[in-house]
Parts: sequence; structure tokens; C-alpha cells
Amino acid sequence: MIAATIAEILTEATVALDGLEVEVTDQPHDAVSAVMAGAPALLVLSGPAIEYVTPRRRTATWTAWVITPTADPTEATGMFEPILDALAEGLLLDRAQPETYDIGDRTFPGYTLTFTTEHN
Repeated sequence: MIAATIAEILTEATVALDGLEVEVTDQPHDAVSAVMAGAPALLVLSGPAIEYVTPRRRTATWTAWVITPTADPTEATGMFEPILDALAEGLLLDRAQPETYDIGDRTFPGYTLTFTTEHN
């Protein structure tokens, strides 16, 4: 995927996750609300790391977090598999690193995802 804007990335992720009922957003409060309401969320951070290959060509490395609404490892794994599979193809993921995320006084399993876009 070659995307220039956060809006295009959110659209690509939404299309890739169609039918999986995942909240796709770049707004932290929307991701937290979805998780607390019992739905998985994908939060795409809006500021990518940029590497200049030439003065006119660059790559942007984006970070996203996918968080499930359950602390049960077996249930979380069942949620992650289709989400990660869909995003691996839809966003051409570079890496998925398991993490935990604290929301309020609860801890939720998740993944930190990275993917790269190219820009001219």
C-alpha cells in the first residue's frame, strides 16, 4: 500500500477489517470507548517516522495499536488472528509486536503494529 494521508490509511484499514467489527480510528478516546464497550479497536497514530531516501523520495513508518476488550488470553488470541491477518494484507504490515495496554485500572492485550508507506 502506498498512502499519503492518515485518511487513506484509515480507509484501507476499514476496508481490510470489513465484517470484523473493529473500531478503526486515529482518535485515542474513540479507541478507549470501543474497548470499554466490548469491541476491539485499531488506533493509528497520526505522526509517522519519516526517512528521506532522496530529497524528493521518502518512506513513512506508521505505528498503530490493536487492542482487544478482553483480558482472557485465549479469547484475545481468537480476536487477534483474523484482525492481524486482514491488516497484514490490507496495510502490508512490517511487524506486529505483542503488548499490553492499561486503560484505567484494567490491562488489555494488544499488538503494536508498524507499516511503511512510500512517498514521492
